[in-house]
Amino acid sequence: MTVHLLCIAAATALIVLVTLLPFMPGSYDPFSAPLSAMARVFGFAGLLFVPVGALWTASAYWRRFSDREYAFAIAALIVRAIVSGILSMAAFALVGLLLGVVTLAFAAYTVSSLRRRIATIRTARPARGRAPALYLLIVPVAVFLVQQSLLPRAVEFSRDRAIRNAAPLIADIERHRAARGTYPASVLSVWKDYSPAVIGIEKYHYERSGEAYNLLFEQPAADLATREFVVYNPRDEQVATSHAMDLLQYSPERLERARGYFAVHQTPHAHWKYFWFD
Repeated sequence: MTVHLLCIAAATALIVLVTLLPFMPGSYDPFSAPLSAMARVFGFAGLLFVPVGALWTASAYWRRFSDREYAFAIAALIVRAIVSGILSMAAFALVGLLLGVVTLAFAAYTVSSLRRRIATIRTARPARGRAPALYLLIVPVAVFLVQQSLLPRAVEFSRDRAIRNAAPLIADIERHRAARGTYPASVLSVWKDYSPAVIGIEKYHYERSGEAYNLLFEQPAADLATREFVVYNPRDEQVATSHAMDLLQYSPERLERARGYFAVHQTPHAHWKYFWFD
């Protein structure tokens, strides 16, 4: 049982690590955000395992294994298939067909493996039969609670880190203006000389805006249905727009009413705000 408890702790830690990966310091990894989103989907969908795991755990204390416990194992198999389907759809929606197919194939393998183990449950000793139920009961609850506790702090940490790491870029932009009398028209280039140094944030984007400029980056939001863009403007005239078509076709008056974000928030850092899009 000690080995199983250690495996439960390791599984929980791995899922939480994947969840927090895009918000950690490091070089950009394009797969970190999709994998984190899938881990977060599991944090919710995995709760479907909990009732089955609780009933299965209770039944495992009976003196003999019965058809009822076998039914709990079958229920766990069905829930596993449902959760696997949800994760596969999430992989398809977040990344594309390839990861969706790979995820579905892996899910089919694990479901098949679990089905073979269930076939031997009636001959298992109670201590052995109780172990799968404990995984179903403990891991989803632990993952969900830890995610809900740490995720908002992780988002705030990565946002603050990327903002602080933008200081050299902002200083060079201001030096350009001091030397040439105007802000640069563009900083589009092949190489990233200024890095946010956060795994889930690719780069800074720059655009001239009136007599000033917007410097922005996108990071994964705490809500999977939300996209977060963090914007710097030295005159506090930050803007962010959802569609390029709107910029090209709308009048300035209409554009100001149709930027597309549903919320804007101040940050503790001067001249920085972040916008939420759905």
